[in-house]
Parts: sequence; structure tokens; C-alpha cells
Amino acid sequence: MRRVVVTTGLALALSLAAGSATASGPEEAASKAQSSGEAAAEAKEGGKPSFVIMPIPQSNPALGNGLALAAVALYEPKGSGGVWTTGGGGLYTDTESWAAAIFQKAHFSEDQFRLTAAGGYGDMNLKFYGIGGGAGERDFSIGLNQKGIFALGQGLYRVRPNLYAGAQYRFLKVDTTLDRDGPPKFPDLNLPTYELESQVSGLGPAAEYDTRDVEYGPTKGIYAQAQWLWNGDLIGSDFDYSKFTGSVNGYHGMGNGVLAWRSSLCAASDGAPFYDLCLFGQNNDLRGYETGQYRDGATWAAQAEYRHPLFWRFGAVAFAGVGGIAPRISHLGDSTVLPAAGIGLRFAASRKYKVNMSLDAAWGKDSSAIYFYIGEAF
Repeated sequence: MRRVVVTTGLALALSLAAGSATASGPEEAASKAQSSGEAAAEAKEGGKPSFVIMPIPQSNPALGNGLALAAVALYEPKGSGGVWTTGGGGLYTDTESWAAAIFQKAHFSEDQFRLTAAGGYGDMNLKFYGIGGGAGERDFSIGLNQKGIFALGQGLYRVRPNLYAGAQYRFLKVDTTLDRDGPPKFPDLNLPTYELESQVSGLGPAAEYDTRDVEYGPTKGIYAQAQWLWNGDLIGSDFDYSKFTGSVNGYHGMGNGVLAWRSSLCAASDGAPFYDLCLFGQNNDLRGYETGQYRDGATWAAQAEYRHPLFWRFGAVAFAGVGGIAPRISHLGDSTVLPAAGIGLRFAASRKYKVNMSLDAAWGKDSSAIYFYIGEAF
């Protein structure tokens, strides 16, 4: 069984560095850094920002050993109706891989408007396994170096209680160099030359539905989000294709704990470059798999997690899920099915903002993983 160790404290930087930033990744990273509604009230009364700074060990067969540093400031300007989140971070490993990212999430007019912005740069030495379920299962990869610039902006307007709608723009420029001598062992590892130095630029609608009791560490409610991006020459993209990403999270009190569940769907149309296909290992949709080992035109996943307090600041979780990967969304019925399960430990680093330090051990199909990160998986 191949062992994989992953950290996700820098969701923005890592998704960029992997060359696989999705339309939903930055928003989820910003949302995870955001405090709960109760914390918002306390921040407003205190009138001073709250800061969270955390070093995160990084150990990964592809990236090597190193350290990531994440820093977040939480504050609530008068009349905003929600906590603003300003954050940034970086990582460096002994393979000379590094990345840096910043993000901002803001609320205006008593949360009538929500704005998110993010950007970053990465220079990473990674692995490429190929495209499709069969490529992931054969467990053979080649090295590659990717240098990438990433930028995202999203604006949402509250159209009715709990429902927000708006637009999103995303830009990704990636320069890829393959590390190989001679022809590849498998033909699908020979990437098209025009994809190696290219960029994508996408624009489209975005929406959120949020009935959670609090934004961070919820015990009840639903949080759903969806984005559809069109990438085309008219707005500066080297490829013409569309991409949909969506997810629904649910939270239910059960005894002294919380039962949480998540379902997600990703679909990229024909013409998408390899670095913007759907894949597992990036947004915790299916823990237990190395980022990018399984990538293709469409993925789906469903998982459930039980979160239970133990003593003092400690808690524990147990989770299980299943996902699938296929060339396109119409073939999901014949997808390669991937199981996953695991357990985790939680430590309340900040009771005021319900910020947990999380350690998870997960097992997938012929692989395992350890995750160390800030917040919850979803």
C-alpha cells in the first residue's frame, strides 16, 4: 500500500501549485478561514481584529518535506453584517517547490453583498499520472515542474433570504516542463505541446445557499454552492470549454456531536487542458488519495462524517465516502468507483472563533493519507 502524506492548510496555494485550481477551491478556502456568526458578534463588540497564525508541516512524496505558514485576520467593519477575512500564506519544501497566496472575503450592507478575491503564484515539482481512471489505478507517474499564476474574483448579491447569486471570474496561467528522457512509457503521459505553456480565463454565474446556524463549526443547516465558468478566446483563454463545480453540505446535531455530510460534482467539457480537469485530492471531496492521481472530465463524491467532543479542547471524527471518475458527466454511470474512510483528531485552537487544528488519517483504494490542516474538511 502506497502511503501519501498531505497538508491542506494552504488550499489556495496548493490548488494553484498542482495546476488544478477549480472554480470552487478559493471560495472554500476563504469560507473555511471565516468565523462563525457568534464570533462575528464578539468581534464587533471587541472592535479589534482577531489573528490566527499557524505553521503547518508539509510532507508529500511529490512535493517533499517542508513547511507551510498560514495567517488570517478576522474583523467586522461597521455595517458590514459579517466578518471580513484577510489571509495569506506560503510553503517551501526540500524539492525546491514553493508557493504563496493571498485572499480577501468581505461583506457589505448588512451582508447584502459578498465579495471574494484571491491570487497566488507557485513553482512546484509534482507528479503526473495521466488522465482517466485506468491511469490512476496503474500507479505510474512522471515528474513535472509547473509555474503558475492564479487570480479569482467573485461577487454575490442576496436575492432572497439565504440565497445569493452573482458572477465569478478566474484566470490561470501555467508553464509546464516534463521530466523524462525519451518517449513516455504510456502514450497518455505525452501531453500536447500547446498545453504546456498556456492560460485559461473563465467567466460565469455563481450562487450560494446558506442556512447554517454559524459559518464556522456549524451544528445544523445546509450550505450549497455552484459555479459554471465559460473559458474562451474572447476573454483571453487559450482553450474553449466550460466547467461546472458544485457541492452541498449538511449538518445535523446528533447526541453530543454533529453528523455532517457532503456531496460534490465536477464536470469539464471537451477541450479543457489537463491542469483544469476534475480531480480528487484537492478539496477534501475524497480523502485518502494523492492530488491528481485520479483526474478526468468528470468526478462525483459523497461522504459522511461524525464529529464528537472528547474532553477539554479535544474532539474526534470518523468519516467514510465514495467517489467516481469518468471521461464526461454523461458517463458517470460507468465511472471508476473509489472508496475512502478514516478517523481524525481535533484540537480547539480558538474557542472564540471555533477554529480547530485537524489531524486526519484516511485510507483509499490501495493508498492512504495523513492530513494536517486548519478547520474542518467541509
